[in-house]
Amino acid sequence: MEEPKYWIARLFVALAIVLLLLAINTVRKWIQFRIFGIPLTGTVVSFVTRGRDRYQVPLHSIEIMVQVEGKEYSFPTHLYWNRPPYRIGESLPVRMVSNARKEPKFVWDNIEEYATDGFFALVIGLVLLVMGIGFW
Repeated sequence: MEEPKYWIARLFVALAIVLLLLAINTVRKWIQFRIFGIPLTGTVVSFVTRGRDRYQVPLHSIEIMVQVEGKEYSFPTHLYWNRPPYRIGESLPVRMVSNARKEPKFVWDNIEEYATDGFFALVIGLVLLVMGIGFW
């Protein structure tokens, strides 16, 4: 039977590879929206309730409406606030990417906050990779 440290090393390397793949995917999405995204202007139309935080204060995300070629699309953001930083009717920069289904995909232009998740996954993945190789 193998020593337990080899199982720990394999676990660290496996977790590192998963986190590095997550980081690469996040950076790929960021590059896709930055290079191929068409800049538009959206308008805040409503606030969407997204549950409560640990202090039982309601969390809200904003719903943005975009007009493209005479059609109106609305989408909620993935960021939640106790008090959203924008009011209804304010304009926001939005990027649009067309996908294979001919449905445009929109993202709020504050995508740098999503890229930080990829950065943290990259750092943690590299640390786990070094630890796993060191245990090996």
